[in-house]
Amino acid sequence: MDSSYIAYKFTCMLLLYAVFLKSFFPIRNGLPGFSEKSDFSFEIFNNNVSFYPEMHSTLKQPVFKKMVFILIDALRADFVFNKQSPMTSLQDLWTKGKLIRYIARVHPPTVTLPRIKALTTGSIPGFVDVVLNFGSSELHEDNIIDQMKRAGKRVMFYGDDTWIKLFPHHFVESDGTTSFFVTDYTEVDNNVTRHVLPALQAGQFDVLILHYLGLDHIGHLAGPTSSLVPPKLREMDSIIRDIYQHVEQNTEVDTLIVVCGDHGMSDQGGHGGATPSETRVPLLLLSPRFTHHTDEGTQEVDQVDVPPTLSVLLDLPIPRNNLGLIIDDALEGFSTEEKVMLLWKNALQVSKVLKYNNPDCDIDEGYVEFQRLSKAHHDWLMSRTSGMSNSDWLAEGDKIGRRYIKAINIMSENISSSLIQYDIYSLIVAVVTQWLILATLGLDLYLSPSPKGRSLSNTIVLSIPVTLTILLGHVMVCTTSSSGQLCRTDPSGLLLQSLILSVVCGSAAELVVIFVWFWSTRKTKVGPSGQWGVSCPLGVGLTLGTVSHTLSLLSSSYVEEEHQTWYYYTVTVHLAIVVLILRTCSSGVVTTHRPVQQPDPTQYQDLPDDKYSTNHREIEQKYSNDYKDTGHIDRHKEKERTDKDLEQVKGLHGHPVMAAILVLVLCRVLRTWNQTGNKWLEIPDVGDWLIRSENKCVLSVLVGGALSVVAMVKWAGQSCIQRFLFVLGLCFIYWYRVSTGAVDNPFQLLSTHKGTWLAQLVFVCIGLCMLHPLIASLLRGLQTERKPNPDEAISFCVSVQSGCILLVLLLSKPHNVAMFVMVVIQEHLIDSVVLRHILLSPTTVTLYYLWMGMAAFFYQGNSNSISTVDVSAGYTGLTDYQPVLVGLLIALSTYGGPVFWLVSLVKHLTATVDINHISFYTRLRILIEAVCGTLCWSRALPLAVYSGLVTLQRHHLFVWTVFSPKLLYEGVLTILLAAFSISCLFLVKMKI
Repeated sequence: MDSSYIAYKFTCMLLLYAVFLKSFFPIRNGLPGFSEKSDFSFEIFNNNVSFYPEMHSTLKQPVFKKMVFILIDALRADFVFNKQSPMTSLQDLWTKGKLIRYIARVHPPTVTLPRIKALTTGSIPGFVDVVLNFGSSELHEDNIIDQMKRAGKRVMFYGDDTWIKLFPHHFVESDGTTSFFVTDYTEVDNNVTRHVLPALQAGQFDVLILHYLGLDHIGHLAGPTSSLVPPKLREMDSIIRDIYQHVEQNTEVDTLIVVCGDHGMSDQGGHGGATPSETRVPLLLLSPRFTHHTDEGTQEVDQVDVPPTLSVLLDLPIPRNNLGLIIDDALEGFSTEEKVMLLWKNALQVSKVLKYNNPDCDIDEGYVEFQRLSKAHHDWLMSRTSGMSNSDWLAEGDKIGRRYIKAINIMSENISSSLIQYDIYSLIVAVVTQWLILATLGLDLYLSPSPKGRSLSNTIVLSIPVTLTILLGHVMVCTTSSSGQLCRTDPSGLLLQSLILSVVCGSAAELVVIFVWFWSTRKTKVGPSGQWGVSCPLGVGLTLGTVSHTLSLLSSSYVEEEHQTWYYYTVTVHLAIVVLILRTCSSGVVTTHRPVQQPDPTQYQDLPDDKYSTNHREIEQKYSNDYKDTGHIDRHKEKERTDKDLEQVKGLHGHPVMAAILVLVLCRVLRTWNQTGNKWLEIPDVGDWLIRSENKCVLSVLVGGALSVVAMVKWAGQSCIQRFLFVLGLCFIYWYRVSTGAVDNPFQLLSTHKGTWLAQLVFVCIGLCMLHPLIASLLRGLQTERKPNPDEAISFCVSVQSGCILLVLLLSKPHNVAMFVMVVIQEHLIDSVVLRHILLSPTTVTLYYLWMGMAAFFYQGNSNSISTVDVSAGYTGLTDYQPVLVGLLIALSTYGGPVFWLVSLVKHLTATVDINHISFYTRLRILIEAVCGTLCWSRALPLAVYSGLVTLQRHHLFVWTVFSPKLLYEGVLTILLAAFSISCLFLVKMKI
């Protein structure tokens, strides 16, 4: 595979992935327009006009004239309801009967934007809102904030600026704070609190909304068990107490106080998943007029029940797309007749949403029950004067109310399952084309057909019927019933069609050409001639392991516990390596893998660079055959080695075994560092112990010692300037940890607020470390004519690896610094000892390093849940919110392990090429293209399989909690590997 072909395949994969996401995560199909009070007419009462006045007279005026809505980001239920909760004022109010409390169930994804939409619209947002969470725009769907504005209410807001983006013209006064700058948990709340007292004293509001972010930011930084959490909860408690006391003193206006969380917080401090700690939040209603005393347990409600309940209490129309249920217990002071009437309104509104989304709603169980209840409701009201006792009449009304609640729940569940409309045609096109790309990549790697067999004329002849067939099928689909994104006729739609059809036709035609070539040469070819043409135990094991891992993702349990697969794989491959080393050493065969002992195919040592493209496959085949992982070297080649080399290797044969065993020991230690997954997430681990406040001294010593160890490990092989920059960067990293309060300050270093400038100094060291070889090369080029220098390539790889180490150490959580240093030690042992005694092909080495990178991904504490993403890493060294930089830093922090191993892979392979060889860059380019081709295949495989799976399982119970997050993770990893591969191909082509 050449560079352009690999880049083309990566581009096609990313384009198809984008189309798949757009088709799989569509925007919900909701009712347009806004609710009006006139929508809730009484036609169900047989149009009895004389009955209208009586019905209207039974409805109360608004219970509350004003409302203070306090949203505390990431407020878990146990933060409030735990007996040891610092929020004592709330407990006192509940004891006095002035507080009604509930546990609100939150639908995944548990991130801020979809939760605000749920709290204001009463609808269930889609998973696409996870992506939109980082770039929210105005909300056009009917919501309670719009209803407040239409009713002439004065709404003020202070807090998370996501509200201002969603409702840009709705607040008479507002002051927003950036919700994504998670390193700040003090000023972000002070900026809200400073407005509270003036707003209460002025009284110029009807609705006051406060969104506090500090607790969420503490969770991202230190987790729910941090010592910072109790003081923050006490701060929130005192604010709520002050607001309540002011409302209590102002008896002229009835004011409702609502306190709730938008989502919870996982035990690791993040959110976005579906664990109980993330999906259970408190919902508190406070008012001096309440006299609610109960010994019953805390009732559970849905978060989407908040909008209809507040609409009733504030005398507003229920939002048009609401799926929530009026909380019956919150209607304190309403008569049974009034409660039943309000539940009828709720049921009528939900039934309209059902009609809009389900043309066959007449046979829906919930809708049929609603129709029966309407008649029963009418009969009940008319029977008031029939002689029935008042207690029996009220009991019958309670029964009708409970039946309304059941009907609403049934209709809401049916609506939820039908709201999302998938673009099936686009999904099928994306999945099928991804499989075509996978097939062409696999066959090209396996067969490596000659360009002569795939000539331009043959390709054109074979492509014409394939292309015409595909185009005819596309036209037939788009002119019949499909109206998806691939059938749009606007300019952007036509452009997308052109791109996708080009990819589909090209991939299908390429597959046909390869099969025709293989069929025509089946009698002359002895066997496959590609990178995987020769079988070897380790290479076959790595390939089959990669395939079996992908197949394991077909199970939701294996997705949740994917880390177990990689832990098992890494241990198994190192046991196999130990056996391989022992077998080769006992046979007395030298397998040293030093540059001076590399296979040296003399057939192409004088190949000019300009002949590279025409002879690429012949060179690749010869080089890869010499480089195959057979576990030994041919006897006739072994005789060429000197006796001195033989004695040297035999004398050191114990070292690779010990190194491999040490790597195994480190694997065992690393897997206990951060528990991840789902089943054993609650088990205490090393990281949990280290982050305890009483163990801060141990953590400080561990971080300092780990940074010292990594400096010694990477000392060799670096120039003096590189060593200086690397050590300086490590010092700044420790200083940065001191400034953030994560570790102790043993030398009384100057501590600065947040340590932002220290992190920026680390970034400077990283940049200089990576660019130093290039700068030195350019300076030499100014003095003399610049020529490609192999030493510069090796030095550049070492510099990039050093910069990568500094970056990951900076972005990692403090307790993960030692963890990553152990990963660096593993890489050092593998590169300098283990792989010097066994001979592996580029494909085998690539899969080996890729496995180690995926294991490191889970060693960091990551999982396939969004809640484990460390958002705080995205703000390291930043003073304000910059979406591109934040997203890049979060991605590099999350995938720091895989990125480090890939950089180390390129460094390792670059060092194996003989720097004295006349065609160094030609041979290096072949190696890099083999690596990038393997990486491309390793990404095409899971994307093709997994996209097909989620398409088939789109109605699965766990599609939003398990399969969809994993789909996003696979996409981000593909983007990173594509960027990495294309960058490597570009650099080696430019001979940098």
